Amino acid sequence: MSYGEHWEWRGFGQTEADFRAWFKTLPFFYPPAEKPLRDDYLWTPGCVHNVKLRYDALKFKRLLEQRGEYERWLEDEHEFLPFPLDAEHLQTLARLLAVRLPQIPSHPVDRSLFLGLIARADPPVYVVPVIKRRRLARWTPTGQRATIILEWTRIQQPERIETVALEHEDLEVLQAAHAQLSARLLRIQPMNYLQAISRWLGQ
Repeated sequence: MSYGEHWEWRGFGQTEADFRAWFKTLPFFYPPAEKPLRDDYLWTPGCVHNVKLRYDALKFKRLLEQRGEYERWLEDEHEFLPFPLDAEHLQTLARLLAVRLPQIPSHPVDRSLFLGLIARADPPVYVVPVIKRRRLARWTPTGQRATIILEWTRIQQPERIETVALEHEDLEVLQAAHAQLSARLLRIQPMNYLQAISRWLGQ
């Protein structure tokens, strides 16, 4: 949601009416987009990193650490990579997904050639389109000074489901915020996008 290292809690399911009404009272982190967002996730069994195509770029989100339901991620602004992609970017992708590409051209590759390479990767890479409407807000929990980034996303494809996520740089701050919010998230089960994709694919 924001660049740099941060801790995150995420879950999938269905929100309650009181959560939706409350969320709409919070100030925007940034204004919601008018049109749905499409992310094409690149997934392999056992992969722990979040790799996706967004707009006309490749984006990496690296898992650094996990403590129970909480995960520490790195999103580097320099790893939002517009096409065409250089060989070093393809090598990074192959390493993060733990795959072998049939070849890594010495010249930059456009999106079409990139998808052709992905289609021949070993082991296979699943390309999973996810259509969603995402809203990000700022929330200062009761009794805290820290501001939490709170995401509420309604996914339209491949399944009509919702995901809620909380983000902060400090794990203890995030845990305290999650404890306050948990009563509003009774139908949201802890799960990250990679786990959700595994379930959508029946893996």
